[in-house]
Amino acid sequence: MIKRSLLATAIAAMSVQATNAAPFLPMDARGLAMGNTGVASAQRAHAPAYNPSLLSQGSDDDDFALLFPQVGVDIADEEELIDEAEKISDDIFPAFEDAIEGAAGVSEGLDANLDTLTARIDQLETALGTGDANQIATANSNLKDALTTVDSDLVLTQSAISDLTGSLGKISGSPLSARLGVASALAIPSKKFAAAISLQGSANVSARINFASRDLNLLDSYVPAAQGYVNATEDVTDEIDSATADNNVDAQESSDLQDAVDALGEYSYEADDGTLIFSDGELTDEARNADLTSTAEFVAVAVVDLGISFSREFMIADEAVAIGITPKLQKIMTYHYADEVDGFDDVDEDDLEDSKEEYSHFNMDIGASWRFGADKTWMVGLVAKNIMGGEFDYADAVVTPKDEDGNPTGEPSYILEGGKVSLDPQFRAGVAYSGEWVSAAFDIDLVENDPVAYESATQFASLGAEFDLFDTLQLRAGYRTNLSASGSDIVSVGFGLSPFGVHIDIAGMANIDDPESEAGVALETGFYF
Repeated sequence: MIKRSLLATAIAAMSVQATNAAPFLPMDARGLAMGNTGVASAQRAHAPAYNPSLLSQGSDDDDFALLFPQVGVDIADEEELIDEAEKISDDIFPAFEDAIEGAAGVSEGLDANLDTLTARIDQLETALGTGDANQIATANSNLKDALTTVDSDLVLTQSAISDLTGSLGKISGSPLSARLGVASALAIPSKKFAAAISLQGSANVSARINFASRDLNLLDSYVPAAQGYVNATEDVTDEIDSATADNNVDAQESSDLQDAVDALGEYSYEADDGTLIFSDGELTDEARNADLTSTAEFVAVAVVDLGISFSREFMIADEAVAIGITPKLQKIMTYHYADEVDGFDDVDEDDLEDSKEEYSHFNMDIGASWRFGADKTWMVGLVAKNIMGGEFDYADAVVTPKDEDGNPTGEPSYILEGGKVSLDPQFRAGVAYSGEWVSAAFDIDLVENDPVAYESATQFASLGAEFDLFDTLQLRAGYRTNLSASGSDIVSVGFGLSPFGVHIDIAGMANIDDPESEAGVALETGFYF
């Protein structure tokens, strides 16, 4: 029977064909808790990730800040691929197996009852050899009973196959993406000359399963194959009813009936791709152990930034405006791995490493910020990230067919074409209010950011607030929406502890309508003096 790993690996199966850029989504705990805001509200150590000009927006009492470590992860399952794959694995595929192979104490299954049907045909052939009308009629009656059972099995089997192919078709192409972010930074704020050194790393994975049309045609061949055999057998039973109506079978009728029964033994059925599904009165070994060609792929893009940020205030039209830049060296690594779904649960690490492409690149972020209001409690910020852009290839993925034990079958390998990763410039603006015990922020992407692969494009608008109790406990909440896609509104919460300049921050986020479709967490430790 079809290998069950098709369904088991659907949860982890991944695929892309073209990839562009990652969203503007730093993974710091404070910003995530406040809806992923920070262009006008990030604190000193977070300035390199959001807006380097914020290094010059601290108070005169600020000395230095150290962030280490910072870790965050965000997983988005937009079409609930995981839930559907689990449903297939737990419910739909077992029902399909039961329809074909039978369920203990419930039914014998289509395969066994087709064997019974073939045995009844053999008994009929023996009865025809006797020429006795009564024996022929009895054998024919037994054959009809077997046909009734197989007809019932075909209804169940068709229902199970329709459920299976429908669900597999539903998850085929459904995006599953993940983002991991880590960072550390050392910041020395100053209005005259501020500096920071930061190390940031992010890994973006875009994933899906491709349910091949060849496999769909194969699954859809089981019932027509068996139905054709049943229909031909029913035609023979009708001929026998006609021949035995007068309770007598002459030599010519016996010969004609024998030819009709012999023709049943020659019945066969092939799928559209030529796979033999039915022969010699039973499902073939090729059908019982179908070689599926559906593929699973993933593209991963890892970017490591080593940046040195500089910032200072300038007087522009009698207003103090901070301007900052972050020149940075980037290491970009792309991966493109693919395998047939039956082998994807055993990823070859050497093949994965062989798929890696590495690039070194120079890039730059530029930001500006301005405080305003009677008490200078309001601030606007603007940042352009990765203004140098850059395009990077990911290699073709080679798929080598393997048997159940993971050994190559000797069948020709085939190639899934690679593509390019584009680090397009990103632009975001923000406005923030900072009071003694409450802060609020609003950020918006000024351009749409293309997806890494098949997930939705992003253009985030974010809103967040922080309540600071006695400079020791911070409570945070936020909201983020994607202006480029519906159903992707995110709510977030978090808290921070900051005794004696030591900061411990934790945050969590989830889709407001369906927490299982996207969720993320972040945590970090910092030291502010």
